[in-house]
Amino acid sequence: MKINYLIICTLFLFISGCANTSIYHWGDYSDTLYSYTKEPSNESKLKHKEELIKIINQAKSKNKMIPPGINFELAMLLAVEGDKDGAAEYFNQEKLLFPESETYVALALKKMEGK
Repeated sequence: MKINYLIICTLFLFISGCANTSIYHWGDYSDTLYSYTKEPSNESKLKHKEELIKIINQAKSKNKMIPPGINFELAMLLAVEGDKDGAAEYFNQEKLLFPESETYVALALKKMEGK
């Protein structure tokens, strides 16, 4: 009887340890970022940018939070491409979701505007 109880408890701990309990939806962020930083190209940059957009959209549909920095990173990519309106939108989303990022967002917006 004690052996069965011990086996069941061990199995329960093993299964519960495998559960994904993250409050954030990361998608394939680490894979596309790794590819982009390892071999920077327009193709790897585009794939990473698409993954950032996908993470934002899927997080909402999966009732999870957008991870910190995702909106900021997408805004930076858009700013480099010259899409200032799109960048400002994502910078403001980052600040709205994570108020502690306000200082970084303000600095990025100033730099983007050339002030």
